[in-house]
Amino acid sequence: MVKTRNIYGIVIKCCCASCEHKAIDYEGVRTCKLMGLKVQSKFKCSKWQISCGMSKAGSGQGVVRHILTKEVVLE
Repeated sequence: MVKTRNIYGIVIKCCCASCEHKAIDYEGVRTCKLMGLKVQSKFKCSKWQISCGMSKAGSGQGVVRHILTKEVVLE
């Protein structure tokens, strides 16, 4: 598996799970917006681009929220 570092030095795996172009449909199936294919989380195509969230990982600007209630868990 190929890995890269973001601008804050955090190691990011280059795969569909960390790609800007991923989409998850209403059934929970991961698809690629560019290719229109159903893909696995470890799949990586030639058009991989780091997602916005992964590029900001390690910056210390965010908070962790509960997925259902959206209340702040960690600041």
